[in-house]
Amino acid sequence: MAKPSPKAPVTLLVISGDPERIHMALMFGATASAMGRPVSFFFSKSATPFLTQDGWASLNTMAGATGPEMDAALDDKGVADSGVLMDGLAALDARFLVCEAALREHDIDVTTLITRPAVEISGLAHILEKGHGGDWLTF
Repeated sequence: MAKPSPKAPVTLLVISGDPERIHMALMFGATASAMGRPVSFFFSKSATPFLTQDGWASLNTMAGATGPEMDAALDDKGVADSGVLMDGLAALDARFLVCEAALREHDIDVTTLITRPAVEISGLAHILEKGHGGDWLTF
């Protein structure tokens, strides 16, 4: 009997600092991961602060709500907020990578990065290699 082929990876390029886009990327990644697809998030550009300990509060939606304010509104409506999604993604072994150049671009000290899920410092060449043969989405 033939072995089932492995599921294609999903790579999510998260470059927007808009909490709505980041939340959608997290929801998409959580769904793909729950379906057994290997998922990697690659954060760069204005999305990079999301991966810092206090970064979520510094990001604003187009309507002006901060990330935590948006989360509270989602939670009130029974929608998984970013904290729930991040915990689920950590449990599902999704990979979180941050662009080394973006850390420098935004003057982010690596000691301020979140620890759950663990964040790997990487570059474009690495993510291009790991995402080969899979699906790519940009948020």
